[in-house]
Amino acid sequence: MGPKISHRDQESVYPRYCCLMLILFKPWRSVSDLKQATQSWTESFETFRRTCNENIVFILNNMQLLYECKDSCDDHFVNHRL
Repeated sequence: MGPKISHRDQESVYPRYCCLMLILFKPWRSVSDLKQATQSWTESFETFRRTCNENIVFILNNMQLLYECKDSCDDHFVNHRL
């Protein structure tokens, strides 16, 4: 199945998250369609996020919400097992 998609709130993996979200949601045929040579993945994603349609923003926010709910659930079970 491969590795899971990174959380956007984890600073250490945020550039990887940006790259994956661009691959998933921005139409592309080559890497140059995803970002310019002088741009970082983070810069390119931030530009895309400001200009993409609201449905994509909705999906991105819901993906993050799923992570937050799972983390909250995991915390709840860990705290109640002790």
